[in-house]
Amino acid sequence: MAVTERANSDVEEIPVEEMRAKNIDGSFIPRPKPEVTGVEIDGEAVLLVEEKWSIHWLNQISTIVWESFDGVTNLRDLSAQLSRSFGADPETVLEGVIEVTRQFGMTGFLEGVAEEAPRSGPEGIPEGEELPPFELPDLEGRPVTLESFRGEQVLLVNWSPVCGFCRKIAAELAELQPDLRQKGVRPVFVAIGGADANREFLDEFGLDVTLLLQESHEADVFTGMGTPVAYLVDEEGKAASELAYGADAVPVLARAAAGRPPEPSGDGDAATHQH
Repeated sequence: MAVTERANSDVEEIPVEEMRAKNIDGSFIPRPKPEVTGVEIDGEAVLLVEEKWSIHWLNQISTIVWESFDGVTNLRDLSAQLSRSFGADPETVLEGVIEVTRQFGMTGFLEGVAEEAPRSGPEGIPEGEELPPFELPDLEGRPVTLESFRGEQVLLVNWSPVCGFCRKIAAELAELQPDLRQKGVRPVFVAIGGADANREFLDEFGLDVTLLLQESHEADVFTGMGTPVAYLVDEEGKAASELAYGADAVPVLARAAAGRPPEPSGDGDAATHQH
């Protein structure tokens, strides 16, 4: 089924000023851009932004949300419909739908939302330079700072429970956990989305990591980046590696931090879920 086949022909085009994706809330009415095309395969979608020739893979959750955009229904009503269909908690569904929609907006999929995602891999913080500080809550709501990890190495990963590329590498990261611990490297994920969605993701793959939540990219170290991307951080809070950008590069960095040899890479593309 073509994911771009939607009944929008009767919807009046209303010109709007571009908004920031972080300002999207339940009242927002998402309208996909006409240049975004794609196909659905086994409940998942591949979207192509024709003007930029950029390709984006959506997992099942993101595909369901994308397919729900009819150009007339706001996110609150859309979330209520999905909640009834799947028997899920309405507030949890609304939170997830808003976050996924923000990601679509930042990637350039939606009318009236300013694109914020980089079109190519960012340079990142140079090796040896201190990472910008942050304070974010963990899954129990306790505030955690980057400085609190001083004295140990950290594999710092920008993460999302609705990112297909994160799902692609999750099993490998879980398999590397014993070697990372032996090397004294703590995996720390800075994740969007709610605590419940992230717990479910970690439990599904057996990931035992420190997970910190951010609502709207409060961690400056990952501002404007997609998921997954990562740094190795040394005991002094400085970048001990170049930025690993995408689902090919992050496992390579993780394997190096774990003392494992690199495995053959895939197609070499910077596979990230932009948000």
